[in-house]
Amino acid sequence: MACLPDQTPGHALPGVVAFANDWGTDPTSKHHLMRLLAERTAVLWVEASGMRRPTATSSADWRRIGKKLRKMMGGLRPGAPGLSVLSPPALPFPTNAIARAINARLYRRAVRVALRATGRDLKPLLWVYTPTVARYLDLLPSRGLVYHCVDRWWAFSEYDTDEMQRCHEILCRRADHVFVSSRELERDCINLTDRVSYIPHGVQWDHFRTAVVTPATRPSDLPPPGRPMAGFIGLIDDWIDLDVIAKSARANPQADFVLIGASRVAMDAVSSLPNIYLLGRKPFADLPSYLAQFDVALIPFKINDLTLAVNPIKLREYLSAGAPVVTTALPELVALRGQVGVDVTDDSDSFVAAVTARLATPATKAQRLAYSDSMRTDSWSGRLEQMLQHLGHLL
Repeated sequence: MACLPDQTPGHALPGVVAFANDWGTDPTSKHHLMRLLAERTAVLWVEASGMRRPTATSSADWRRIGKKLRKMMGGLRPGAPGLSVLSPPALPFPTNAIARAINARLYRRAVRVALRATGRDLKPLLWVYTPTVARYLDLLPSRGLVYHCVDRWWAFSEYDTDEMQRCHEILCRRADHVFVSSRELERDCINLTDRVSYIPHGVQWDHFRTAVVTPATRPSDLPPPGRPMAGFIGLIDDWIDLDVIAKSARANPQADFVLIGASRVAMDAVSSLPNIYLLGRKPFADLPSYLAQFDVALIPFKINDLTLAVNPIKLREYLSAGAPVVTTALPELVALRGQVGVDVTDDSDSFVAAVTARLATPATKAQRLAYSDSMRTDSWSGRLEQMLQHLGHLL
């Protein structure tokens, strides 16, 4: 890979092509960072092809395929100021060698056409989140490669373990620099490259701070006021411990438990309990208005190979909104044991006990402000500056 252009003040950043998931999903690290980067240089967000083979009998997969096809036919579309979104045509078979070869050429053509159409740099900096892009690197125009590793991809139950590991290894060895969001991921990468930097996730602090200083009107779909409330916000998948949520709700019949987010798993463990409310996915803009009503926010992750490497963004979002947190003992959060506003628990009994204690003694306004203040310096803009400094050192 060629060296990156000078990143010091007075020099323009190169154009960036970011390979990630759908732009329209719930914002995560990639969305926040690329939106900020687009304020400084042109960003082309490429919605990469799926990382798993679709199931012929899955109606959800067919709906996703239909949605993807409509996007492919729509050409470039605006995503944010300075950021355009592209959905290249691609075959949804990440482990098939023929499909990969076809996709590589489809990607090359689509990216080059998009760069020319928008007047962007024809040799951009590639910033990769989706590992399967590793198979297309040789055919993509670039002046440098950044791999931002935010998950242990091979530990997801729906992905091909061997393929994800191979793609991860290719990216680590080929990248000019690798950023990781957890110490576990750092250990995964350090055996493959010495160009690794640990950059924990950030938070859009000013957005969530409004939950404390200027809370919006109480959302109408929340249960009636007058009872303590525990809540969870995020995707509900097989790494979420629904049993410990149910156990907490049974132990606190005087309180309400609110789950906000799309679900990919059966909800039988919680759906029958009268004090659990399943509200579905909510817009990112509305989340502070819900968090303002939480007496305690939950991170009920199971401990397994996938979550050992997780650095949950929601911890910083919860605290920024002034909500105290009860979490399972994820490695990235164990270091916070003892921090005011955070209860790190080792098993289901201690999780339930911590939730019960928080519901019994709700935080004061001053305490909620203090929780929020503790996250003030963890902004996404600060994280991006750290990354650009690391890339500057490559010169």
